[in-house]
Amino acid sequence: MTDKPLRPQLNIRLDKYPSLLDDIKQAAGDRNTTASQFVLDAILSAVGKPTTTTPTDTASLEAILAEVDELIDAKLDKRLGDFERRLLAQFRQDDGQPAPEELIEDIPETRPEVRPDYQAVRDRVLRSLTTGRGRIAPSAPQYRAASRALDRFISEIEADAKTPPKA
Repeated sequence: MTDKPLRPQLNIRLDKYPSLLDDIKQAAGDRNTTASQFVLDAILSAVGKPTTTTPTDTASLEAILAEVDELIDAKLDKRLGDFERRLLAQFRQDDGQPAPEELIEDIPETRPEVRPDYQAVRDRVLRSLTTGRGRIAPSAPQYRAASRALDRFISEIEADAKTPPKA
């Protein structure tokens, strides 16, 4: 006989619910936890016991994508306004007459480009990376991969900002 402590285990058949395991994995991923921990927390909650994980302040992928979309939209708006101004100036030169006023009114004013602090956004995203067991260590492969991807993204944005617009 062995003196090993019992290791309680629960096996569940999902024959009648073939897609449930995929749903559990997706929900666990959305909450930055493992499928096992997600199911355990659901059971603990159902029987009125405190769960083992706490909600994290991790930004969802949708929130990060929305922030990136806003940055891209602002950049595109500025470039489109610059293009419209050049086109209007060319129109004036070609015809030798002033452009119609309604065209001038529709062009957004050129505002000085306010560039976000990309490094601060990068650092905030990296700080929000977690797993079901807590924050990801900076030495973890996932952290390093995310860091490299964000650095590459920032360098491409900055290189694109330095490239003069094509006439």
